[in-house]
Amino acid sequence: MGTTSMRLVCAILFAVICVNHKGILALSQQDVASTGVAPTQIPSQSQSQAQPQTHSQQHLRYHARGNLRHNTALSATPSPAQQHSEIKELMTNLHDRVGVLATLDEDQRHRLEVIDKKMDQLLESSTDRMESLKVQQLNFQQRLDSFEHIQRLTRTTLDELKGETDVFIGSRVARQLRQKQKNRDKLKDLSRQTRQAPEQSPQVAKNMATIFNRQPAAAAAVFNGTQLDVNGRLDALATLLVSLAYNVKETQKNTNIIKRRLAQRGKGQGQSARLPQSSSVGLPTSVDELATSCLQSYLAVKGILKLQLTPESESFYVPCEDDGWTVIMRRSADDLSFERSWLEYREGFGNLAGDFFIGLDKLHALTSSALHELRIVLEDFEGNVAYAGYDAFAISGEREFYTLQLLGQFQDQLVPSAGDSLSYQAGAKFSTFDNDNDNCLECNCAHRHKAAGWFNSCGTSNLMGVYHAQNPSQAGETGIFWDTFQGKNYSLRSVKMLIRPVAQDEARR
Repeated sequence: MGTTSMRLVCAILFAVICVNHKGILALSQQDVASTGVAPTQIPSQSQSQAQPQTHSQQHLRYHARGNLRHNTALSATPSPAQQHSEIKELMTNLHDRVGVLATLDEDQRHRLEVIDKKMDQLLESSTDRMESLKVQQLNFQQRLDSFEHIQRLTRTTLDELKGETDVFIGSRVARQLRQKQKNRDKLKDLSRQTRQAPEQSPQVAKNMATIFNRQPAAAAAVFNGTQLDVNGRLDALATLLVSLAYNVKETQKNTNIIKRRLAQRGKGQGQSARLPQSSSVGLPTSVDELATSCLQSYLAVKGILKLQLTPESESFYVPCEDDGWTVIMRRSADDLSFERSWLEYREGFGNLAGDFFIGLDKLHALTSSALHELRIVLEDFEGNVAYAGYDAFAISGEREFYTLQLLGQFQDQLVPSAGDSLSYQAGAKFSTFDNDNDNCLECNCAHRHKAAGWFNSCGTSNLMGVYHAQNPSQAGETGIFWDTFQGKNYSLRSVKMLIRPVAQDEARR
């Protein structure tokens, strides 16, 4: 801008000089006319030699020569009309350049204002996010302190109970030793009880000795040695029996669990559930089935199922519906606000039995474990229900800002259909009021809609907006809307988002 301004000033000065040049020429002509000295009136050499020149005569001679040169220059200058035309053209060009410079300056000023506004928004969002982090850190620190305090109290209480128990019934080590000795004595008593054999007649004993080619005394010695060997093995047998009894108890417990689950499954399917017969008692059926989706809803209790996608991952609870659908979001009242921070949307919030959001981390884990389809159930305040479905759905992780990386084809066979108001936002990143990723330089869609979601310079749906129980038809862009169902200005009564694995048969196996 400095170089441009200097050029502009120089051009203006040049124009002023050109305008004044005409006045200077006119003044010179008037000077020549007033002097009355012709340019050719120069005294001859004889006259100069005859009369010496005075100072005034020399000055008049130099002035006459200057007028002669000036008149010669005037005869070479263009006409006033031509000068006026050139000056006018120069001023026109100068005006055009000044206009272009003004336009560029206005454009740059507008861009700077947009950048300043965006920087203010980023600063505000960063401040909000830092405040949210501070609150989360403070809550975590308070919970940690509370947990440590409870742990200290529990340890103190246990020490006190242990001391009181040791006073009344002796130390724990001594009690364990006494119990082990008592069990060992019982096992020895059981092992030493010999079964009374029936008396054999001398003839029978003789015949047995003849059969085994042994003397009766030798046979008695062998029997006594065997008896001593059996007494040595009874301790190991007793230990095995105790372990077997424990396994039998655990098997009975697992069998009861299987009966209860099969009864629930049979009740849900309208069929009688039968306990499968095990091929071997020593190989019981595994009951610790790993639930990975709501297709295993027969394991759910009151519609809530505990999922563990891999043996190494953490388990979490989800609400299930018929046909293996997992509910990931539910809106039905204004009790729960969905205008929340990035951390809250990452972890999830709400009550699984009411309005809630499952959490972006869990949703990413679910959609990464298997290919899922998406279904959205919408209802207005007149009781009209409509459906929107997509044959594929998946989001990325937090490093990619939970991008809506996979949104399949719209399922128009669902009736009544709500229309497609989500494909416009496919590929968009998730945004909250404290983490703006909506590709809009001049706005913050989360602030505009008072919500969160996958915004692409805002969008055609806002399922996480403000719940408007009063005047829903005039809620505007802050309400819960689906553009192709009742329009953008209508706030819906209830919304439900559900996902289900696509490969149902494989998931059931």
